[in-house]
Amino acid sequence: MKKISFVLLFAFLQTHSSQAAGDAEPCACAEELGFSIDCADTTAMLASLAEIQTRGCAKDCTSSECVKHYYIVQSHHDYCPEADIPQEVEDGFHDYDETCAACKIKRLFIDDAPACPVPNCEDNSGNEAYVSLIDNGCLSDCSSDTCRDHFFMLRSVHDSCEHDVLSRASEEGLHDMEVPCVSQICNQAEGADKQLVCDDHSGHDHGDGAFEWAGVFKVNDSTHKWSMQKVDGAYADPTMRLVLFSTDSIIEETIHSLEGSAETLIEGGSCMIIEDKGSMSPVTAAGSCFELHVGSGDDSMFTIDTSGISGLVVYAQHVPIEFERDQHYFKDSSGTDIEPIAQEGGGGHGHGEHGEKDGSSGATAITATGTGVLLGSLMMVV
Repeated sequence: MKKISFVLLFAFLQTHSSQAAGDAEPCACAEELGFSIDCADTTAMLASLAEIQTRGCAKDCTSSECVKHYYIVQSHHDYCPEADIPQEVEDGFHDYDETCAACKIKRLFIDDAPACPVPNCEDNSGNEAYVSLIDNGCLSDCSSDTCRDHFFMLRSVHDSCEHDVLSRASEEGLHDMEVPCVSQICNQAEGADKQLVCDDHSGHDHGDGAFEWAGVFKVNDSTHKWSMQKVDGAYADPTMRLVLFSTDSIIEETIHSLEGSAETLIEGGSCMIIEDKGSMSPVTAAGSCFELHVGSGDDSMFTIDTSGISGLVVYAQHVPIEFERDQHYFKDSSGTDIEPIAQEGGGGHGHGEHGEKDGSSGATAITATGTGVLLGSLMMVV
């Protein structure tokens, strides 16, 4: 059983394809969402599929929960052997690949299997391979060399080309063919372990920059809650510094305009220590720094005094979703999740510089440095 632990980075990917996507981040860099790939854990696959279904992620995949659970479904779907993937995931997965961004991951490398053919993503060879599979009766018996060769070509185009290169019939047909062709296995050219290594984040440490993440929120309550949770039995870090600014300009440019002040405050010696269940106050236009200390329990909760303000800009020493287990990191006093109007990675931190585009539909938690992917990546929530 192959199991890959991911612990870290929320980013937003330009591509909308769960396959290939040359501009997408590797799934091994989608560390921040705090999940793992375990091909034997069908319960996790089905639970995440249910999450993206009930949250309406097919229409809007920008929330952190949609991003996280799509990554879980997509990573397992694209990496694990077909026999390990529940039929519900096979049938339901493609309802989301037009709206949710994906990370890059190849199928599990099988020792001694032949190399897959190099696909031509500019022609119709993938669709032609599917037609040939049908014409040669491969759905009933896939043991011939002819069926093998056409199946390898169909799979290579599916795994290595943009989503729209294959017709819907060919894409769905591949999954039908995976049952009779289960013994026909080839490996992608990248090799056995490249896809499991995030070169961009080797040697990563939280101390590389002033802050890892920033976001601007619209607020209309006198108090809000900031949550930090244990994930897999432990907090990602025992402390986290936040710099908070009040603002009436609830737009992405505000994040950039305050970065210099945020760096000065977060690196200074005047951050007020706030223990679990404590309160952060005051929040002013000049900015205030707070150092949150988690408690001994599974959940630590902090109150932010937001009375009299309409907008809140937050700069965080660590990415907030590293501390999400089963609830969103920012809520109003009634417990309603509050999503950022815009967010991005922290200036100068090693997570960044991945070439993300503004306005992406999902993250690279990857983040998945995805979710995806921070620094310079920016998403508007609409």
